[in-house]
Amino acid sequence: MKKKKRSEILVNEERTAYAFLLPSLIGTLIFVMVPIFISLILGFTKWNPIKGLTDIEFVGLANFQRMVSDERVLTAIVNNIKYSIFYVPITIGLALLLAELLNKLVFGKIPLRTMIFMPYISSLASIAVVWMLLFYPSASGPINSILVNVFKIADPPKWFTSSKYAMTGIIAMSVWHDMGYYVVIILANMQGLSQEVYESAAMDGANKVQTFLKITIPMLKNTLFFCLTLATINSFKVFDQVNIITEGGPRFATTVLVQAIYHYAFKEFNFSYASAIAVVLFIMVFTVTYLQRRLEKKLSV
Repeated sequence: MKKKKRSEILVNEERTAYAFLLPSLIGTLIFVMVPIFISLILGFTKWNPIKGLTDIEFVGLANFQRMVSDERVLTAIVNNIKYSIFYVPITIGLALLLAELLNKLVFGKIPLRTMIFMPYISSLASIAVVWMLLFYPSASGPINSILVNVFKIADPPKWFTSSKYAMTGIIAMSVWHDMGYYVVIILANMQGLSQEVYESAAMDGANKVQTFLKITIPMLKNTLFFCLTLATINSFKVFDQVNIITEGGPRFATTVLVQAIYHYAFKEFNFSYASAIAVVLFIMVFTVTYLQRRLEKKLSV
């Protein structure tokens, strides 16, 4: 009888758990899985949304073949890769160092952690406007004023209006905005590490740098891989700051794949071609994430 009651309790608990999960699963199905499936289908069609669903025409790989000669898309792919190469290691590296410093602090840990996390919960639109003012291209802009008056640079960068420096400004803003999120994740895991290992290392004469490189980082390996994967996915989804500050310019210098999708879908109303680009973006993100997971498993052996 006791075993029967226990099994009934477990079944009821499972049903309750699934009941709580059901709204999220339904939302994921409707707003994530269904759009992905529709985009995959539309990528192989030609469709004018103004004429309705009756105007859908299957064109095979025509949309994907068009990308080969599309300067906007090709440049967007290159820009996305460049952005990821710089954004991901800089963001996670700085987050790791800041988490280590916060973990060693005795006083002021909570207010400093709050200050670092604040940019992440702030609106990207408002932050983009502030950064546009800070990096105003003329010598009267705050950043350029410092470069001219303090560092005596006669010809300061034009920043977001320059094809040479625009992406640098976008990356700097993104790192500053997102870094606090990863600091909190890494710091939370740091505080859960066994102190006995550090005590043993101190008794063996290990200094702070050796302890950090040989003990802290290896013990945080799974956390760091999680942050790297998340940052990589986010780097391919970058859009808001690009669209607000530069709109992909100047001369495609900051055009990324999501911005290209937005351009073709909502400015040219070519949803089929935009869907094909979205499929390419999905394949790129899936491939990079898969390789990162393979590397994580290989290093965990």
